[in-house]
Amino acid sequence: MSAFKQQAQADLQDVFMNTDEHADRVLVEYGGKRRRIPVIFEEDGEKDRTKIMRDNADGVFTSYQTVFISLRDMKVMPVKDVHITIGSTQYVIKETGLDVGLITLGLEVYDE
Repeated sequence: MSAFKQQAQADLQDVFMNTDEHADRVLVEYGGKRRRIPVIFEEDGEKDRTKIMRDNADGVFTSYQTVFISLRDMKVMPVKDVHITIGSTQYVIKETGLDVGLITLGLEVYDE
């Protein structure tokens, strides 16, 4: 591993995922495992949910959230279209990414 990648991974844990700076330590449930780990939340907003025929759920919105989690803390790479619970909210994973040990998840949840 190059010196740059080693330094980037060290910075990931010591700076970016630091719970005194950017991250919040929350309970994450995925794949039957529960871990209290640092997570960074980035609010993506919400939009009106696309209604389907015979759907009476007016006022329900789809909220989008991007979160960042260290692969070292998560211990497994989450996959698309699977549920993950972060804190007290259950999301559906819509996008996944991994870069220098940092997992990026694009999450979706219905909200009123």
